[in-house]
Amino acid sequence: MSTSCYRCAILAPVGVLLALPACSKRNDALPEPPVVASWVIDGQERTSILTRAEVSNDKVDVYIYQNFAGPSAKGSTVTVTLFIPKRAGTYAIGPNSLASGSFIDLDTSTGNNKDGYAADTGSITISTLTATTVSGTFNLTGKGYINKQSTKSLTNGKFTATL
Repeated sequence: MSTSCYRCAILAPVGVLLALPACSKRNDALPEPPVVASWVIDGQERTSILTRAEVSNDKVDVYIYQNFAGPSAKGSTVTVTLFIPKRAGTYAIGPNSLASGSFIDLDTSTGNNKDGYAADTGSITISTLTATTVSGTFNLTGKGYINKQSTKSLTNGKFTATL
């Protein structure tokens, strides 16, 4: 058998197997990933399916990402960062506080640098902290890093992240 015939004899059944699912009448959609964070910005509820957390010394750093194509993204990308003491409790944000937060909404931020916001008021609560998971709530109001006159708020925030 020639090499080309041998290849056809092997590849033809593989091609048929790959084509069979396309002919199936079943339309099983992939399940939506679970929402692990949500908040309200500019009056619109937003959700995220991607969070992560890291423990560093006596703090927990929580990172929340909303991809522009994710559920309720409204075509924008949002990143929220929370820095909190590594224990359950509610922490006010302000001068000399133990907690801090920042965020950027690339859809509504203005200017060439897409100004981010450093929270200067608000609160972050850790309701659950285990060896593998952290969850809680947040409300942040921040001023722009570049345009200090610009303010924006994230309210009714909730998160769950894997450590």
